[in-house]
Amino acid sequence: MKIGIIGAGFIGRALARLAVSHGHDVMIANSRGPQTLTSTAVALSCRTGTVAEAARFGDVVVVSIPFRAIFDLDPAALSGRIVVDTNNYYPERDGVFPALDDNSDTTGEMLQRHLVDARVVKAFNAILQGDLESDPRPEGAADRRALPIAGDDPDARAIVAALMDEFGFDPVDVGKLAESWRFERGKPGYCVPLDKAAMVEALAAAKRGEAVPTGSWRRAGATTRKTEAHPHTVADRGLMDVVDSQIHFGPVDGVDGTIRAMDALGIRMIIADELWDLADGVAIPSVMLPGDVARPLSILAQEGALRFPKRLAYVQRISRHDPDLDRHIATLSRTPGCVGLRVVLSSRKERQAFLSGEWDRVFALAADNNLPVALLTAELPSLARTVKERIPALRLSIDHCGWAGSADDWRAVLGLSDLPGVVLKWAHAGRTFRNFENPEEAERRGLIEAVRAFGADRVCWASDVTYEETPRSWAELLGSVRFHPDLTAEQRAWVLAGSARQFYDLPEG
Repeated sequence: MKIGIIGAGFIGRALARLAVSHGHDVMIANSRGPQTLTSTAVALSCRTGTVAEAARFGDVVVVSIPFRAIFDLDPAALSGRIVVDTNNYYPERDGVFPALDDNSDTTGEMLQRHLVDARVVKAFNAILQGDLESDPRPEGAADRRALPIAGDDPDARAIVAALMDEFGFDPVDVGKLAESWRFERGKPGYCVPLDKAAMVEALAAAKRGEAVPTGSWRRAGATTRKTEAHPHTVADRGLMDVVDSQIHFGPVDGVDGTIRAMDALGIRMIIADELWDLADGVAIPSVMLPGDVARPLSILAQEGALRFPKRLAYVQRISRHDPDLDRHIATLSRTPGCVGLRVVLSSRKERQAFLSGEWDRVFALAADNNLPVALLTAELPSLARTVKERIPALRLSIDHCGWAGSADDWRAVLGLSDLPGVVLKWAHAGRTFRNFENPEEAERRGLIEAVRAFGADRVCWASDVTYEETPRSWAELLGSVRFHPDLTAEQRAWVLAGSARQFYDLPEG
């Protein structure tokens, strides 16, 4: 069978791998074009194409993209096709859909109305990617897992059910798409490994408008490999907790490359500020809003935070011109992995706007939504004091050693220690102390001065290695604190992890 897959995320790739392993001809596509899927195609032994090509290619077409993007699909391209809908609704990612929030509609029915001439079958949405790859069992196996399906076309349901069975799962036919709410996110059968009889019971027990606690379906041992089966690992090693409270994040290393580097250095967690270095300059991933306003996004950091919630969090850059600041910042406060905002005043014009109060709304919304703000600007000590006077409840990170460049600047930064709710981000120390008489000694002494002024529980280490101005590696930047001769063990623990976890409300390491 020819199977087109639109969406090269976790579920799309897992289904492509299953289909190829059972002899099907697969073409995978994403919104960015086939040129971005070369390595994916090699790894999966499948074809690549555009979204339109994958739609035309497949006898069955899997749609595995964020729910909000389904309305960008071309109905004509999928006319007559069996469309497997794997999507789930996440309002923090997709925006608000009132008909889904009040349980008067389902994601599958909404896709069917959009793809009016397609034959939509809801399937493979109630299983995690790792389980898709680890849980298939032969027919008749005692521990064979069951998965629900629904669709308005009985013949289409039967074809998808046969594929599900071939892939190693027992299909449970729920009936029409109107009943697919029974296995959407938060229902008793959602992403829980159950056999056929138990799945039938879970579907019957589902109540519209009621949800199980978020994440309760991630049962221990059900979605992760047993540690004892893979003893030769480097993750979670290290004698002490380490949180890097700022690196920039882009597609060159990506999520997996960054996690591997963290494992090698014993860094438990990072806080990312997504910023891409490209051949033609620096880019911040953004979506264009009315009025030609760019809203910064953190595409890769969101992926990392969802896949590795104890390893990666991020701060989101904000535009003060965003036409829907109230809702945007409130949404960010509920978005998994987003632990704060970042404001960089990169020009005199923006500093003047700050002084005239044009940034106050951003800071006030941050305080109202309990989001700390990481601030970087010239004249940082005076501007930080100004915003704290205006919005006392704001939690504020003074980034990059206060961007000091002289002894007077450094004394002004240390003077900010009298402001409650303020932490100092110890990063780019080499830049801060490079003009001192003995830069190396000044940097060593500067960290002790910062700890004495602020307290170790208000100094956060950050490598910012992706933009570090000296040739020091990530390991060397970590070592400058990890092996600082004048820090006590308790002070070191706070600077390297405790203060960041406290300030950003991060999970324990």
